[in-house]
Amino acid sequence: MAKNTLSGVVTAVLEGKGKVRFDYDLRVFEKPSSVYSHELARLACKFVTVGYDRITDTPEAAAETGFPYTQKGLKSVLDGMGFTHQELCPTALRDEESYFIASRPLKLPGGVYDFYVMGLIGSHKKTWFSNFDPLGVDRVCNDGAGYAGNEEAGAIHLGFADARDFSLARLQAFMRKHRTGKPVKLLIAGHSRGAGTAGLMAAKVISNGGVSADLPVAADDVYTYCFATPNYANTALVDVTEERFMRIYNIVSPEDFVTEVFPAACGYGRYGTTYAIFGPDNLSKDDYAREKAVMTRFFLEYREARPYTPYKDGNRSVKKVIRIMAESMTDLDVFYNKKMLLLGKKYTPYEFFRDTLCTFVGGNDTPEDQANIDRATKLLVGGALDRLTTGRVYHKLCAFFVFKQGLAGVTGGKFGAEYFNDAHISETYLAYLMSMRENQLIRTQ
Repeated sequence: MAKNTLSGVVTAVLEGKGKVRFDYDLRVFEKPSSVYSHELARLACKFVTVGYDRITDTPEAAAETGFPYTQKGLKSVLDGMGFTHQELCPTALRDEESYFIASRPLKLPGGVYDFYVMGLIGSHKKTWFSNFDPLGVDRVCNDGAGYAGNEEAGAIHLGFADARDFSLARLQAFMRKHRTGKPVKLLIAGHSRGAGTAGLMAAKVISNGGVSADLPVAADDVYTYCFATPNYANTALVDVTEERFMRIYNIVSPEDFVTEVFPAACGYGRYGTTYAIFGPDNLSKDDYAREKAVMTRFFLEYREARPYTPYKDGNRSVKKVIRIMAESMTDLDVFYNKKMLLLGKKYTPYEFFRDTLCTFVGGNDTPEDQANIDRATKLLVGGALDRLTTGRVYHKLCAFFVFKQGLAGVTGGKFGAEYFNDAHISETYLAYLMSMRENQLIRTQ
């Protein structure tokens, strides 16, 4: 394919999952980023979805990228769309971020641009611990200093700020290596932890007038689309709806727990404009059933192994657990210092998430990891079943994670359904974006 081709069709085959078809037209970048584009939202969501492609060991790739592996489905899309330079890094340490960067020339009626795409992917193993450490008290990278320092502590989530500065440094190095001197068009797309990273990165790039002093990018040329975006900013200290940041677009689901950590009721938010996709709380029962049926057809393309499994009670379970968190974890002082009972022992909310959920999903690379996962499983299951020596807050949280995801995860899907997982994964967001029209999105910020 010629490197300046603006449109085409290429399909990513994701090993063990399904297929994602890119029917793209890069002329969407003729419009300024201040204008929401449903077509561009779909393209961005496709990028982050294929960013979860299985990792394949490829030692020869190290000479070009520095990383001895690749992702065949993702690379096939980038190659097919004419991206001449690529850097794929689907792994990350605790305070870092999984990502890919690619660039190609982009010839539009207004001129020729250096076009960069940065895809920021959701949590990889130990980065889950960073997600629940907003003050960065247990950082490990840079001798425990993280990447972002402590100046923004209390204003924004330092776990995501570390991911932002780590990712921004990688983008700076890539652009300096491959730039041609032409003006830049930059697409930043993120999901989950990557969405929090993307929003913070875009705000910093827009504020600074570029990726760095020597790499200017006009605000109109910074396109940011974030999916399943968590809350990361203290809105009492950060103006997340300042006009210049409203070009940062967040797509969230009312059934997705991750988009309310930390709860908006406690004063946390996210930069930019936020739209909600369909849920049983914003549609009638019949309309929801009809729209879900349309969405499911797309979902089965992306996840061929099994159908989409929504919460049986809509988003009521999510609302309940968020309300409990908002009532009991009103600020970061409480989060790190208030002790509550779990199976007869006292844990702060930070310790609870660190020793249960984060441990359970944080990877199993060592015998110590497995021992910690076994302990986390006992804590979660025990807390879900034991009302006598476990306080109400932790009982409800354990019950949510065990019965809305944990049993399915622990038993390989034999018992329970993956409600929590299916509400959050990028395939679900993509399926809804493909089945919904732009005017069906529900603006919430």
